[in-house]
Amino acid sequence: MSGTTLLTGGSKYSNLIKRKLKQDGDCIVLLSDPGTGDSAVSVTDTAPEKQDTRDLSIVWNKRSPLSARNAVLSALNSYNTVEKAVLIYQPGDYSKTFHETSSAVYDLQIDRWVKGYGYLLKEIIQLFIKQQNGQLSFILNTDGMKVMTPLESAIFSYLKSLLQNLSILYQNEPFRIFCFESDTARQDEFINYFIKTTAEQKYTAGKIQRFADKKSLFDFSKN
Repeated sequence: MSGTTLLTGGSKYSNLIKRKLKQDGDCIVLLSDPGTGDSAVSVTDTAPEKQDTRDLSIVWNKRSPLSARNAVLSALNSYNTVEKAVLIYQPGDYSKTFHETSSAVYDLQIDRWVKGYGYLLKEIIQLFIKQQNGQLSFILNTDGMKVMTPLESAIFSYLKSLLQNLSILYQNEPFRIFCFESDTARQDEFINYFIKTTAEQKYTAGKIQRFADKKSLFDFSKN
């Protein structure tokens, strides 16, 4: 189902998912915050003849709830509706040990992932309730990492618990909240699994959709 998708995350997965969604006919609203280290993933990074002027790139300040609201309003002003939102957390951008982690890094990571995504989730859920439809997907991906830093592990666990809780709390609303967890470095296979699962609406409130990095052909169905 094509439509308008709000996409953020500041990771290589953002670009890969963007390309797949555009193949399916979606318009993309890409949110980035260079101030907190988001990579400059562009919605027009294809060859000039393939650029899609329907797409929109928005810079937002993750430290600001007003900026999250304005980002969603900007998307609505351009497309009138937003059918889907895809948010991504992929640890690995910070590698210092626990005792070497500065207070500034703590503040940055909390601003980026706890506050920033909290503000944005609030605005997206309010929009979907008002629209009486929508699909929110949150992707937690370690990209084959064996060990996360303590700070990243704490954020990962917080976001996972938050999305499980939101999925249960809003299960009777006319929109769906999906949460995906993956430890694979096989990016294309995971993204195909993600697209297939959301397209088929394989949904259970509170369930984490897991994609494990196994050699088996049956790892798509791990619960």
